[in-house]
Amino acid sequence: MKVGKNRIAILIGKDGRIKKEIEEKLGVKIKLDSKTGDCEILPIPDDPNYMPLNIYTAQKIVNAISRGFNPTKAMKLLEENYDLEIFNLMSILGKSDKRIKRVKGRVIGRNGEVRKAIEKYAESFVSVYGKTVSIIADYENLQIARKATNMLINGTPHHVVLKFLENKYNEKKKEQFRQFYKPEF
Repeated sequence: MKVGKNRIAILIGKDGRIKKEIEEKLGVKIKLDSKTGDCEILPIPDDPNYMPLNIYTAQKIVNAISRGFNPTKAMKLLEENYDLEIFNLMSILGKSDKRIKRVKGRVIGRNGEVRKAIEKYAESFVSVYGKTVSIIADYENLQIARKATNMLINGTPHHVVLKFLENKYNEKKKEQFRQFYKPEF
């Protein structure tokens, strides 16, 4: 896999801390060429933390960091129920830089308000970086954030998307309230 040249330093971290943390927690070895950005993730079967799926998890974390997330947000992917969704705007919209820029602007919103709304109401992390829009969230919230992002990409007005997010958030909170205060007989 490739890591963007301006994201290599972030993946490595100060004194190699981030890279070392990923390697220790997952029992893998990350080989990173700091000149080309080529990244290879190798298993270390002797490591006590190693499990076969850890290579996939490490790839997701490295991918999240290279897609603009900071390492602490990317580390959320260590939790089993969290996943990463990447919308490649070039494959959705075509090669028109004007259209890609417009859709990125729609997803971010004025002063970042739409992005903040998706993060708040879908309880997720959103990154608009390069020609992609990426989301990290647990599975339930990922569905909501994915739908909201799709609505924005397809040109749905902001107020409709915000209403959708608020409704989903309120439904979720009502359900949590019902579960919490369920009477026991």
